[in-house]
Amino acid sequence: MKLSHSFSALKMYENCPKRYMHQRINKEVQDEGGEASLYGERIHEALELRLRDKTPLTDEAKLYEGLCVPIEEAAEGGELLVEQKMTLDENLTPTDWFAPGAWLRSILDVLIVHEDKAYVIDWKTGKRRPDFTQMEMFALQVFKHYPKVSTVKTSLIWLKTKQMDTEVYKREQSNEMWTRLMTRINRIYESAESDNWPPKPSGLCPWCPAKHMCDYAKL
Repeated sequence: MKLSHSFSALKMYENCPKRYMHQRINKEVQDEGGEASLYGERIHEALELRLRDKTPLTDEAKLYEGLCVPIEEAAEGGELLVEQKMTLDENLTPTDWFAPGAWLRSILDVLIVHEDKAYVIDWKTGKRRPDFTQMEMFALQVFKHYPKVSTVKTSLIWLKTKQMDTEVYKREQSNEMWTRLMTRINRIYESAESDNWPPKPSGLCPWCPAKHMCDYAKL
C-alpha cells in the first residue's frame, strides 16, 4: 500500500489506529477542526506574513511581536524561510510536495540557515506537551535538503506561556534518528498489511471526526 507520512499523520496513528484508517486510508471522514485549531491557523498565518512580508500582526497576534524581532536579527546574513514545505521520497531524496513519489512531508514554521548551521522554530498555540519526534523529523528534512548543514537547533515555542523547549541535532546522529522514526512508521505498514486498525479510546474521542463510526467513542 502506498502511504505518505507527516508528523501529524504519525501522531494520529499512534493516538488511534482506527481513526487513522477512517481518515487517511479509507478517506471516509475529514477533520473540520474546532475553534482551537482555527485560532492556531490564524496565528500561524499572522506570524508568517509578519516575518515574510513585514505585514503588521493582527490584533490577536500583536503580543507576539517581541518574538519576531529576535528571529529577524538571528537571520541577518543568512536565509530566513517561513512555512517552508519540505518533502522526501522513499529513497530519502528531496522532491516536490505534490510529486507522485512524495513520502514524507513537513512544514517548518521558521527556518534560518547560516552555511553549516540551521535553526528551526515551531509555533505552538496549545498546551505545553513537548514531543521532540517532530523536531527530529524537521532536522532530518533539513539535513537532506541542505547537505552543507551539520547542526540543526530546534525550538518549540509555546505562545500562550512564552515557554520554549530546545534541542540540538548533529548530522552524525542522522542514522540513529532515522532508525527511531522508521520503527514508528513501520507500525503503520504492519497495520496496513494485516488490516488491523484497533481503536484506542481516550479523552480525544469527543473531537474525533470518526466518532460516529466507533462504538468506543459512543460509550
